[in-house]
Amino acid sequence: MEVQLKDGIYFVSGDITETCDLGGFGLPSGSVHFDLGSVRTINSCGVREWITWINKLKITPIYSNCPQSVVMQFNMVKEFLSNNSKVESFQIPAYCENCGEQKIYLLRSGKEFQFGKKLEYELKKCEKDGCCIESDVDFESYFYFIESLKS
Repeated sequence: MEVQLKDGIYFVSGDITETCDLGGFGLPSGSVHFDLGSVRTINSCGVREWITWINKLKITPIYSNCPQSVVMQFNMVKEFLSNNSKVESFQIPAYCENCGEQKIYLLRSGKEFQFGKKLEYELKKCEKDGCCIESDVDFESYFYFIESLKS
């Protein structure tokens, strides 16, 4: 795992596992913005390490650009999104069976989803004639975490 600070945002990339050195960089107090868009994988041990680290620092994490691997952990480990965590945006993978095109859509808080409400979102149509792009995840379980978020 690597972390780079740019314009006040901590860009996290690579794999979040039990071998990550989370103490290797300093963070300010208060709200801290993490862009997780380049996280490849995060396993259960990595989630445990991340939660312990966040709790120790007593910060308010703000997550954006969360990939599928992170969203799945949001849904499985409720402590990942503690009472003070915020999710600004997350990715949803989509696929068109007719043409084989794969896309990643970004859903943003206040636009495509609302805190504490069930997601009612329709993917944009595939640009090719006769094609219909569909979510490549189980809608009900993938978006479960949204209902527990607070503004």
